[in-house]
Amino acid sequence: MDKTLNVAMRVWEDLSRTEEERREYEIRLKQILDEQSKKRDRELLEQEMEEVKEQKEEMKIEKEEVEKQREEMKMEKEEAERKKLEAESALKESTKQTALKMLEQGISQTAILQVTGLTLQQFEVIQQELGNKNK
Repeated sequence: MDKTLNVAMRVWEDLSRTEEERREYEIRLKQILDEQSKKRDRELLEQEMEEVKEQKEEMKIEKEEVEKQREEMKMEKEEAERKKLEAESALKESTKQTALKMLEQGISQTAILQVTGLTLQQFEVIQQELGNKNK
């Protein structure tokens, strides 16, 4: 019952106010509501700014991870290229050694070229090396 009586008293007080009192009351009420609205707007803006800051930090972390992955991929590519070059070099050396052994065994140039896949120029360079060794 107290609440009902309290509400009724407020309504009665509002109705019994003079025009000037009502206007002052409404102005004060508007000021209070405006202040609350500004406070809420400030809080929302601060919250949005914090979210933007967090998103920016997340993007920075993601960018660093992408850069790290890019660097790792570059290193892996360089390592693969190095291994490829080593394999090609080893294959060339193996082919050269095979051609040298075949030459030492007296196998014909045509047969050596067919078996090893060497070009005539490559074969001639190997022959020169063999000639230089034998001198």
